[in-house]
Amino acid sequence: MRPRHLVPLFALFLLFAATDTYAQGASSVEDPGKVACGSVDLVILIDTTYSLAAAIGEMKRESDTIVSQLEAVSEGKYRLGLIAFDDRIRVLEDLNDIPSPAAKANSMRRSIRSLRAEGGEGGPEASDEAMNTAINSLVAGTRPQEGDFTGEWKAHSRILVLITDSRPGGFDDEFVTGVDDRRALSYVAQALAKDIHISAIQVPTGGFSDLPDEEVAALMRSYAAATGGLYASTRWAGAGTAEAVLSIIKACGSNLLS
Repeated sequence: MRPRHLVPLFALFLLFAATDTYAQGASSVEDPGKVACGSVDLVILIDTTYSLAAAIGEMKRESDTIVSQLEAVSEGKYRLGLIAFDDRIRVLEDLNDIPSPAAKANSMRRSIRSLRAEGGEGGPEASDEAMNTAINSLVAGTRPQEGDFTGEWKAHSRILVLITDSRPGGFDDEFVTGVDDRRALSYVAQALAKDIHISAIQVPTGGFSDLPDEEVAALMRSYAAATGGLYASTRWAGAGTAEAVLSIIKACGSNLLS
């Protein structure tokens, strides 16, 4: 099912309008065969707490389609990264530069299919520090991180996709206004300086409702707006997550014409 809140940059003035009006601003994306993104670096950051179980299930089921879509829009010139996070960070794919396209695709599919939803108590998660790891190529050893991220962003289209339902909380499982949000936005500014487009996918998980938490939404929209990326809100519990990722890939991760 198509995500209802894909946001073009030229319509940012609608960000705080009613949901239905906001959704009408979304436009369909061309068939992937008609889209040329140039070379692509794609890194997916995904919250793996239990509330994201359905979203993770979708990503697993659609892993073949996601990789095939990327192969199409990049004409085979792509690299992939995958980072899982809760209050810690796990680097599963280090923006791989595997020479063989088939081996590269298979590695990413295996990593997506290895994802498991577990833990979490509804609090903030380390989405900000996951961004930090991917944007600034951080290695394990001095922070709660498993695995090194050493890849250098260098493709024509540089796409970072963040999937979560929570506020950023660093590694301490707490969100403090004016501290954690500012830290997250400082990493967003660093992404902008490196021409990395952040696309944020919000998964509503509270109250059995499709309506996203507006405080979380405002922050996630700001990530996309600041870097020329896209924002999407799925249906409750993550229905539409894979479709949102596919739409972002089709759009080359950017709502700016390049």
